[in-house]
Amino acid sequence: MSILLQLAESAANANAFDFIKKIEKAAYTLHAGRQRKRIAGGRVNGGLVEIYDLEDLVVVSDLHGDPKSLFRILSEIDYEQFLSNRMNKLVFLGDYIDRGSDSISTMYSVCHLKGTYPESVILMRGNHEAAAEFPFSPHDFPYEIEDRFGHRAKEIYKKLLSMFTQLTLATLVRHNLLLVHGGLPTEDVTPANFRRSIAFAHKNQVRSRVFEELLWNDPLQIDEIRGKESSRRGFGRYFGPSITRRWLQASGAKAIVRGHEPCLGFKLDHNNTIMTLFSCAEAYPNFRAAYLRLSAAIIDTINDAKDLSPYIRFLT
Repeated sequence: MSILLQLAESAANANAFDFIKKIEKAAYTLHAGRQRKRIAGGRVNGGLVEIYDLEDLVVVSDLHGDPKSLFRILSEIDYEQFLSNRMNKLVFLGDYIDRGSDSISTMYSVCHLKGTYPESVILMRGNHEAAAEFPFSPHDFPYEIEDRFGHRAKEIYKKLLSMFTQLTLATLVRHNLLLVHGGLPTEDVTPANFRRSIAFAHKNQVRSRVFEELLWNDPLQIDEIRGKESSRRGFGRYFGPSITRRWLQASGAKAIVRGHEPCLGFKLDHNNTIMTLFSCAEAYPNFRAAYLRLSAAIIDTINDAKDLSPYIRFLT
Protein backbone atom coordinates (compact mmCIF):
# COMPACT_ATOMS: atom_id res chain seq x y z
CA MET A 1 0.00 0.00 0.00
CA SER A 2 1.38 3.44 -0.94
CA ILE A 3 2.09 6.07 1.70
CA LEU A 4 -0.58 8.32 0.20
CA LEU A 5 -3.21 5.58 0.27
CA GLN A 6 -2.31 4.88 3.89
CA LEU A 7 -2.81 8.56 4.71
CA ALA A 8 -6.17 8.63 2.92
CA GLU A 9 -7.39 5.52 4.77
CA SER A 10 -6.11 6.78 8.12
CA ALA A 11 -7.88 10.10 7.59
CA ALA A 12 -11.15 8.42 6.59
CA ASN A 13 -11.10 5.93 9.50
CA ALA A 14 -9.55 8.03 12.28
CA ASN A 15 -11.24 7.81 15.66
CA ALA A 16 -11.41 10.69 18.13
CA PHE A 17 -8.11 9.73 19.78
CA ASP A 18 -6.28 9.61 16.43
CA PHE A 19 -7.67 12.96 15.32
CA ILE A 20 -6.82 14.66 18.61
CA LYS A 21 -3.23 13.39 18.40
CA LYS A 22 -2.83 14.84 14.90
CA ILE A 23 -4.26 18.20 16.03
CA GLU A 24 -2.01 18.32 19.09
CA LYS A 25 1.10 17.46 17.08
CA ALA A 26 0.36 20.14 14.51
CA ALA A 27 -0.39 22.70 17.24
CA TYR A 28 2.84 21.85 19.06
CA THR A 29 4.85 22.17 15.85
CA LEU A 30 3.28 25.53 15.01
CA HIS A 31 3.91 26.84 18.53
CA ALA A 32 7.49 25.58 18.54
CA GLY A 33 8.18 27.40 15.29
CA ARG A 34 6.85 30.62 16.80
CA GLN A 35 9.05 30.15 19.86
CA ARG A 36 12.18 29.44 17.80
CA LYS A 37 11.26 32.23 15.39
CA ARG A 38 12.58 30.22 12.48
CA ILE A 39 11.80 27.63 9.85
CA ALA A 40 14.26 25.97 7.49
CA GLY A 41 15.37 28.63 5.04
CA GLY A 42 13.58 31.47 6.80
CA ARG A 43 12.15 33.03 9.91
CA VAL A 44 8.85 33.30 11.78
CA ASN A 45 7.70 36.67 13.09
CA GLY A 46 4.30 36.32 14.74
CA GLY A 47 1.84 35.69 11.93
CA LEU A 48 4.41 36.34 9.19
CA VAL A 49 6.65 33.62 7.76
CA GLU A 50 9.50 34.79 5.54
CA ILE A 51 11.28 32.25 3.34
CA TYR A 52 14.64 33.33 1.95
CA ASP A 53 16.22 30.08 0.81
CA LEU A 54 14.30 27.30 -0.89
CA GLU A 55 14.45 25.03 -3.90
CA ASP A 56 10.84 24.45 -4.97
CA LEU A 57 7.52 25.91 -3.88
CA VAL A 58 4.00 24.47 -4.12
CA VAL A 59 1.02 26.64 -3.19
CA VAL A 60 -2.39 25.06 -2.49
CA SER A 61 -5.42 27.26 -2.02
CA ASP A 62 -8.91 26.66 -0.57
CA LEU A 63 -9.79 22.97 -0.16
CA HIS A 64 -13.16 23.27 1.62
CA GLY A 65 -13.49 19.68 2.80
CA ASP A 66 -12.30 18.17 -0.48
CA PRO A 67 -9.67 15.53 0.39
CA LYS A 68 -9.77 14.06 -3.13
CA SER A 69 -8.32 17.27 -4.56
CA LEU A 70 -5.76 17.36 -1.76
CA PHE A 71 -4.65 13.78 -2.35
CA ARG A 72 -4.50 14.37 -6.10
CA ILE A 73 -2.12 17.28 -5.54
CA LEU A 74 -0.01 15.30 -3.06
CA SER A 75 0.24 12.48 -5.59
CA GLU A 76 1.25 14.77 -8.44
CA ILE A 77 4.04 16.43 -6.46
CA ASP A 78 5.24 13.08 -5.01
CA TYR A 79 4.77 14.63 -1.61
CA GLU A 80 6.86 12.26 0.49
CA GLN A 81 9.97 12.93 -1.56
CA PHE A 82 9.12 16.62 -2.01
CA LEU A 83 8.57 17.30 1.69
CA SER A 84 11.55 15.24 2.84
CA ASN A 85 13.69 18.07 1.47
CA ARG A 86 13.53 20.80 4.11
CA MET A 87 14.34 23.39 1.46
CA ASN A 88 11.11 22.66 -0.42
CA LYS A 89 7.96 24.37 0.82
CA LEU A 90 4.31 23.34 0.56
CA VAL A 91 2.14 26.32 1.52
CA PHE A 92 -1.60 26.04 2.17
CA LEU A 93 -3.53 29.32 1.92
CA GLY A 94 -6.29 28.25 4.34
CA ASP A 95 -10.00 27.35 4.20
CA TYR A 96 -9.48 23.64 4.76
CA ILE A 97 -13.00 23.09 6.08
CA ASP A 98 -16.75 23.56 5.39
CA ARG A 99 -18.84 23.19 2.22
CA GLY A 100 -17.33 19.86 1.10
CA SER A 101 -18.22 16.32 2.15
CA ASP A 102 -15.20 15.50 4.31
CA SER A 103 -13.62 18.37 6.23
CA ILE A 104 -12.39 15.96 8.89
CA SER A 105 -10.21 13.97 6.47
CA THR A 106 -8.91 17.19 4.97
CA MET A 107 -8.03 18.66 8.36
CA TYR A 108 -6.57 15.38 9.61
CA SER A 109 -4.32 15.21 6.55
CA VAL A 110 -2.97 18.75 6.69
CA CYS A 111 -2.31 18.33 10.43
CA HIS A 112 -0.45 15.10 9.63
CA LEU A 113 1.66 16.88 7.00
CA LYS A 114 2.61 19.70 9.37
CA GLY A 115 3.41 17.30 12.19
CA THR A 116 5.47 15.00 9.96
CA TYR A 117 7.28 17.64 7.87
CA PRO A 118 7.38 20.70 10.15
CA GLU A 119 10.11 22.52 8.22
CA SER A 120 8.54 21.98 4.79
CA VAL A 121 4.84 22.68 5.39
CA ILE A 122 3.33 26.11 6.07
CA LEU A 123 -0.30 26.20 7.18
CA MET A 124 -1.97 29.56 6.69
CA ARG A 125 -5.24 30.67 8.21
CA GLY A 126 -8.38 31.24 6.18
CA ASN A 127 -11.57 32.96 7.24
CA HIS A 128 -13.18 29.52 7.74
CA GLU A 129 -10.57 28.89 10.44
CA ALA A 130 -11.74 32.03 12.25
CA ALA A 131 -15.39 31.25 12.91
CA ALA A 132 -14.94 32.00 16.62
CA GLU A 133 -13.71 35.52 15.87
CA PHE A 134 -15.98 36.23 12.89
CA PRO A 135 -19.13 34.06 13.04
CA PHE A 136 -20.46 33.27 9.59
CA SER A 137 -22.74 30.83 7.81
CA PRO A 138 -22.57 28.15 6.60
CA HIS A 139 -20.06 26.76 9.08
CA ASP A 140 -20.95 23.08 9.10
CA PHE A 141 -17.65 21.71 10.38
CA PRO A 142 -18.77 21.46 14.06
CA TYR A 143 -21.78 19.36 13.00
CA GLU A 144 -19.57 17.06 10.94
CA ILE A 145 -17.36 16.56 14.00
CA GLU A 146 -20.40 15.83 16.17
CA ASP A 147 -21.80 13.33 13.68
CA ARG A 148 -18.54 11.40 13.59
CA PHE A 149 -17.18 11.71 17.12
CA GLY A 150 -20.28 12.15 19.27
CA HIS A 151 -19.63 13.17 22.86
CA ARG A 152 -15.99 14.10 22.14
CA ALA A 153 -16.97 16.63 19.49
CA LYS A 154 -16.73 19.71 21.73
CA GLU A 155 -13.31 18.65 22.98
CA ILE A 156 -12.04 18.18 19.42
CA TYR A 157 -13.49 21.45 18.15
CA LYS A 158 -11.99 23.36 21.07
CA LYS A 159 -8.54 21.94 20.29
CA LEU A 160 -8.94 22.88 16.62
CA LEU A 161 -9.94 26.45 17.50
CA SER A 162 -6.83 26.71 19.65
CA MET A 163 -4.64 25.36 16.85
CA PHE A 164 -6.19 27.78 14.35
CA THR A 165 -4.86 30.74 16.38
CA GLN A 166 -1.32 29.52 15.62
CA LEU A 167 -1.75 29.49 11.85
CA THR A 168 0.24 31.82 9.61
CA LEU A 169 -1.41 35.02 8.36
CA ALA A 170 1.02 35.93 5.57
CA THR A 171 4.03 34.36 3.86
CA LEU A 172 6.74 36.26 1.99
CA VAL A 173 8.85 34.11 -0.35
CA ARG A 174 12.30 35.31 -1.48
CA HIS A 175 11.15 38.91 -1.12
CA ASN A 176 9.23 38.54 -4.40
CA LEU A 177 6.01 36.68 -3.62
CA LEU A 178 3.51 37.67 -0.91
CA LEU A 179 0.94 35.00 0.02
CA VAL A 180 -2.27 35.78 1.95
CA HIS A 181 -5.61 34.05 2.27
CA GLY A 182 -8.10 36.82 1.57
CA GLY A 183 -6.56 40.12 0.67
CA LEU A 184 -4.55 43.16 1.61
CA PRO A 185 -5.45 45.36 4.58
CA THR A 186 -6.57 48.87 3.75
CA GLU A 187 -4.68 50.66 6.52
CA ASP A 188 -1.55 52.64 5.74
CA VAL A 189 1.51 50.44 5.46
CA THR A 190 5.17 51.28 4.88
CA PRO A 191 8.38 49.27 4.58
CA ALA A 192 9.08 50.23 8.18
CA ASN A 193 5.82 48.90 9.66
CA PHE A 194 4.95 46.07 7.23
CA ARG A 195 6.24 43.26 9.48
CA ARG A 196 5.07 44.87 12.70
CA SER A 197 1.55 45.25 11.30
CA ILE A 198 1.18 41.50 10.65
CA ALA A 199 2.90 40.53 13.91
CA PHE A 200 0.46 42.73 15.84
CA ALA A 201 -2.47 41.23 13.92
CA HIS A 202 -1.42 37.74 14.97
CA LYS A 203 -0.95 38.70 18.62
CA ASN A 204 -4.09 40.79 19.00
CA GLN A 205 -6.34 39.02 16.47
CA VAL A 206 -9.90 40.10 17.29
CA ARG A 207 -8.90 43.69 18.05
CA SER A 208 -6.95 44.02 14.82
CA ARG A 209 -8.54 45.27 11.60
CA VAL A 210 -5.48 43.92 9.77
CA PHE A 211 -6.29 40.42 11.01
CA GLU A 212 -9.87 40.63 9.74
CA GLU A 213 -8.87 42.04 6.36
CA LEU A 214 -6.08 39.54 5.70
CA LEU A 215 -8.69 36.79 6.02
CA TRP A 216 -11.74 38.44 4.43
CA ASN A 217 -10.75 41.11 1.88
CA ASP A 218 -11.16 40.78 -1.89
CA PRO A 219 -9.57 42.74 -4.75
CA LEU A 220 -11.87 44.90 -6.87
CA GLN A 221 -11.35 47.57 -9.51
CA ILE A 222 -12.14 50.53 -7.27
CA ASP A 223 -11.72 54.26 -7.82
CA GLU A 224 -8.13 55.26 -7.05
CA ILE A 225 -9.13 57.98 -4.60
CA ARG A 226 -11.48 55.83 -2.50
CA GLY A 227 -9.30 52.74 -2.65
CA LYS A 228 -11.72 50.58 -0.63
CA GLU A 229 -15.39 49.67 -0.22
CA SER A 230 -17.50 47.72 2.26
CA SER A 231 -17.72 44.02 1.45
CA ARG A 232 -20.93 42.13 0.79
CA ARG A 233 -19.44 39.28 2.84
CA GLY A 234 -20.24 41.09 6.09
CA PHE A 235 -16.59 41.14 7.15
CA GLY A 236 -13.58 42.69 5.46
CA ARG A 237 -13.53 45.10 2.55
CA TYR A 238 -12.96 45.31 -1.17
CA PHE A 239 -9.60 46.91 -1.92
CA GLY A 240 -8.45 48.64 -5.08
CA PRO A 241 -5.19 48.85 -7.05
CA SER A 242 -3.84 51.69 -4.91
CA ILE A 243 -3.91 49.40 -1.83
CA THR A 244 -2.16 46.66 -3.79
CA ARG A 245 0.60 49.02 -4.93
CA ARG A 246 1.07 50.22 -1.36
CA TRP A 247 1.54 46.67 -0.03
CA LEU A 248 3.81 45.63 -2.86
CA GLN A 249 6.00 48.62 -2.16
CA ALA A 250 5.99 48.01 1.60
CA SER A 251 6.82 44.29 1.31
CA GLY A 252 9.14 44.60 -1.68
CA ALA A 253 7.16 41.84 -3.43
CA LYS A 254 6.43 41.73 -7.16
CA ALA A 255 3.18 39.72 -6.93
CA ILE A 256 0.43 38.68 -4.53
CA VAL A 257 -1.08 35.17 -4.47
CA ARG A 258 -4.31 34.70 -2.53
CA GLY A 259 -7.32 32.37 -2.34
CA HIS A 260 -10.77 33.03 -0.86
CA GLU A 261 -12.70 33.22 -4.16
CA PRO A 262 -13.83 30.39 -6.46
CA CYS A 263 -12.49 30.83 -9.98
CA LEU A 264 -11.44 28.81 -13.01
CA GLY A 265 -8.30 27.60 -11.25
CA PHE A 266 -6.81 31.08 -11.15
CA LYS A 267 -7.51 34.67 -12.18
CA LEU A 268 -5.55 37.91 -12.32
CA ASP A 269 -6.53 41.31 -10.92
CA HIS A 270 -5.16 44.82 -10.50
CA ASN A 271 -3.16 44.97 -13.71
CA ASN A 272 -1.72 41.47 -13.19
CA THR A 273 -0.32 42.18 -9.72
CA ILE A 274 -2.66 39.77 -7.87
CA MET A 275 -3.34 36.12 -8.63
CA THR A 276 -6.34 34.38 -7.07
CA LEU A 277 -5.75 30.64 -6.82
CA PHE A 278 -8.40 28.02 -6.04
CA SER A 279 -7.84 24.31 -5.33
CA CYS A 280 -11.28 22.92 -4.48
CA ALA A 281 -13.21 20.85 -7.03
CA GLU A 282 -16.00 19.13 -5.09
CA ALA A 283 -17.96 22.03 -3.62
CA TYR A 284 -17.61 24.23 -6.72
CA PRO A 285 -18.27 22.03 -9.78
CA ASN A 286 -18.78 25.04 -12.06
CA PHE A 287 -15.23 26.20 -11.42
CA ARG A 288 -11.81 24.55 -11.73
CA ALA A 289 -9.21 23.46 -9.21
CA ALA A 290 -5.51 24.19 -9.53
CA TYR A 291 -2.28 24.65 -7.61
CA LEU A 292 0.94 26.52 -8.23
CA ARG A 293 4.39 24.93 -8.51
CA LEU A 294 7.59 26.82 -9.27
CA SER A 295 11.26 26.95 -8.38
CA ALA A 296 13.25 29.58 -6.51
CA ALA A 297 14.93 30.55 -9.77
CA ILE A 298 11.56 31.32 -11.32
CA ILE A 299 10.40 33.29 -8.28
CA ASP A 300 13.50 35.45 -8.58
CA THR A 301 12.67 36.43 -12.17
CA ILE A 302 8.97 37.34 -11.92
CA ASN A 303 7.82 40.89 -12.58
CA ASP A 304 4.15 40.39 -11.77
CA ALA A 305 1.50 37.74 -11.09
CA LYS A 306 1.02 37.06 -14.79
CA ASP A 307 4.52 35.61 -14.87
CA LEU A 308 3.26 32.89 -12.51
CA SER A 309 0.56 31.71 -14.93
CA PRO A 310 2.68 29.14 -16.83
CA TYR A 311 3.31 27.34 -13.55
CA ILE A 312 -0.34 26.72 -12.70
CA ARG A 313 -1.21 23.02 -12.57
CA PHE A 314 -4.88 22.20 -13.15
CA LEU A 315 -6.62 19.19 -11.65
CA THR A 316 -8.52 17.29 -14.33
